[in-house]
Amino acid sequence: MGGGTGGYVTITLQTLLSKFGEPAGHLHRVSELSFKSAPIPDDPTHELPRDIAKADPGPPPAWPAAGKVGLGGVKPRDVAAFNLFARLDDGSLAGMGVQKNAAVTEELEDAFGGSWAGFAVALAPTGGRFRLVADITLKFRTKQKASKPFQVTPIVMAFGTDRFVDHYLLSVIVAQETVEKVDTSVTQPFQ
Repeated sequence: MGGGTGGYVTITLQTLLSKFGEPAGHLHRVSELSFKSAPIPDDPTHELPRDIAKADPGPPPAWPAAGKVGLGGVKPRDVAAFNLFARLDDGSLAGMGVQKNAAVTEELEDAFGGSWAGFAVALAPTGGRFRLVADITLKFRTKQKASKPFQVTPIVMAFGTDRFVDHYLLSVIVAQETVEKVDTSVTQPFQ
């Protein structure tokens, strides 16, 4: 993004080739990263919900849960707090009920490898379109020498009897010690 540029940018990573097994045990990936100028994220529908700290987090999930969500690159002990809300049309929040779950963590690690923190979700959204608000506090551990170090946390989610092995990446959190708004985008095909 050259010197002197400012503002916000939408970054999209598009996979052009993804071939596994040649040579054996290797993944060959060719991707294109595109940058497009974006408006400053000040859309009022994307503002911090009023009274989020006082919002009811929802009921505890039963098992099997209505949904499950995973945070990648972290362990369950790295997640200090996590609440998931459905944002209603009037802007209010409905708690979906989230709880750490060892079985969900194990399924995530089996599906994707690496470290994951898995959570059971008590309520599933209804309808084809919905907005979710995740209120997450991570223990941010940084030993890097960069002036603004960051931690990338992928998020996957499944509802009902869906399995994580059948799901795409939902989104990515870029945890960074900064006061600026950091907006990320993931573009994936839909099946």
